[in-house]
Amino acid sequence: MKVALIGPPQSGKSTLFAAVAEAGGSHVDLSRGDQPHLAVVKVPDERLVWLSEQFKPKKTTFAELQFLDLPGFDLSSEAGRNHAKTHWAAMRQSDMLVFVVRSFASDQVAAYRDRVEPRSDVDELRAEMLFADLDQVTNRIEKLEASLKKPAPPAKRDESLREMELMKRLQTALEQEQPLSQAVTSEAEAKLLRSFAFLSLKPALVVLNCGEEELGQAGPDELQHLPCIRLSARIEEEIAQLPPAERPEFMADLGIADSARDRLIRACYEHLKLVSFLTVGEDECRAWTIPAGTDAVTAAHEIHSDIARGFIRAETVAYDDYRAAGDMKGAKAAGKVRLEGKTYLVQDGDIINFRFAI
Repeated sequence: MKVALIGPPQSGKSTLFAAVAEAGGSHVDLSRGDQPHLAVVKVPDERLVWLSEQFKPKKTTFAELQFLDLPGFDLSSEAGRNHAKTHWAAMRQSDMLVFVVRSFASDQVAAYRDRVEPRSDVDELRAEMLFADLDQVTNRIEKLEASLKKPAPPAKRDESLREMELMKRLQTALEQEQPLSQAVTSEAEAKLLRSFAFLSLKPALVVLNCGEEELGQAGPDELQHLPCIRLSARIEEEIAQLPPAERPEFMADLGIADSARDRLIRACYEHLKLVSFLTVGEDECRAWTIPAGTDAVTAAHEIHSDIARGFIRAETVAYDDYRAAGDMKGAKAAGKVRLEGKTYLVQDGDIINFRFAI
């Protein structure tokens, strides 16, 4: 899964990206501020840590998220807007968007548009994304109109007419600055639109980059109808540069319960509707990321196609039940281990041993 960080210049976006990357075990070089930067970050999971302590495997593999830091979008000029357009493709290829906006004043760091107005910054970014989607829809309508002027089999023509009706609906919604989701009326339409990767349909959240003096204060859970988390990118950068053993005390002094990496990853998992199941053994303990609602045979395919093809049963126990029992023998004695079939919906924290035969 890939998460794109976007925001105005001087929003603290790249500082946050560096902090998340460093805390997640990736070193990044930000010397080229005009270029995108990519970091692969390990997803913290205390369950996997505990299981590894029990099994002492040869290898422990955490789930991973990719974070993409795009250059700051200066939308105050035509040149800046044209430069932003060069990054639309990278945003469309991402699974989620994170708006990083600034809420602190500083004499040392110039403010974008000479203002510190996070709501306005979010609105401006979202409006530009709506324009990008509108261009995409308009171009598609033009292609459909040209196609409908040519002879075609009735079934193909009917298909084009249905898509044209949908695109007209989307065009109207975008022109009225309404969410595209309100114009989609069925799962079939939603499936058709996935290939377009419209920016305004992507899961999104806001990171409010605040000053140190605001840490520990209650912040908004939502900004401009998007979920919001608040943190200080500069402080998070300092935390990431400390030795791991010194981080808890430093964070406690500032009233910070969790690092930016942990909070941001949790928020991304929540809004991407992701869960993790676990596999254990002497060779490897591993976390696997899947969409919530994934069935057992599809989860098995994440490990290997042969396991899915020869699927028999999923021997399953919830992590909390396993830990309470102490080991698999105890979990079985307590009746907590279940044999599930192909249609079982895997739950977050399930420890699974797939039984299969080829």
